[in-house]
Amino acid sequence: MKRFELERAITGNELVLHFQPIVEVPSRSVRGVEALVRWKHPERGIVSPMEFIPEVEATGLIRKLTLWVLREALLHASVWRRDGVPTAVGVNLSAVDLRDAGFQRFLDNTLKVAGGPEHLVAEVPARGLAADPPVGMLELMRSKGVRVAIDDAGEGDGHVIENLPADIVKVGRALVSRLAKDHRVAAFATALVAAAHERGFRVTAVGVEDAVTWERVAAIGFDTAQGFLIAPPMPPAELAEWRATRA
Repeated sequence: MKRFELERAITGNELVLHFQPIVEVPSRSVRGVEALVRWKHPERGIVSPMEFIPEVEATGLIRKLTLWVLREALLHASVWRRDGVPTAVGVNLSAVDLRDAGFQRFLDNTLKVAGGPEHLVAEVPARGLAADPPVGMLELMRSKGVRVAIDDAGEGDGHVIENLPADIVKVGRALVSRLAKDHRVAAFATALVAAAHERGFRVTAVGVEDAVTWERVAAIGFDTAQGFLIAPPMPPAELAEWRATRA
């Protein structure tokens, strides 16, 4: 993919957001959604982020993409709030975003337009923050009412959870997918959930794909979960229909 194609996607209305529900364990009541970007390529159709995000990062366009996703996600959250179904929306931020001097200004301006900082969850990658965590930015976001989630936590990330100011820990699918197959992984997850709860964090299991994993997630004490067993990422209209069937 060439840089001009990626820039056109970001500025030319070729990107769309899909939203994957996050539900309470064990009730399955909806607690929020995660915003996931897709590219509606004019020739190739829907392109997975797994294909184009690495190129976006390599070409230095990640900041533009993040700002687009953040603005669109907050606008959707504003519509949901107006329609009487206020929904927290998680947006993935990179370490680059959090160290960008202009990011805070953009966030403030976007929150003024869309409102509702309490409906934004800033998802920050555990491994991207381990070496030089932007603690000041995380604390500033939390002071404004934005919740912070440590994303894709796994084995070896316990020190990150201990040291970062946050509200939520999201345990990654690489670990969650092995909960029902590996007793050692299940024991680690149990300890991780307990440590997070001691700090007052809620803990989300990401990548729950089958009933056996769901049962293990509930037994360990995860607070919330997301994955294809619950629902896949969906366009906003499909999300509304999915929620209507559960009312």
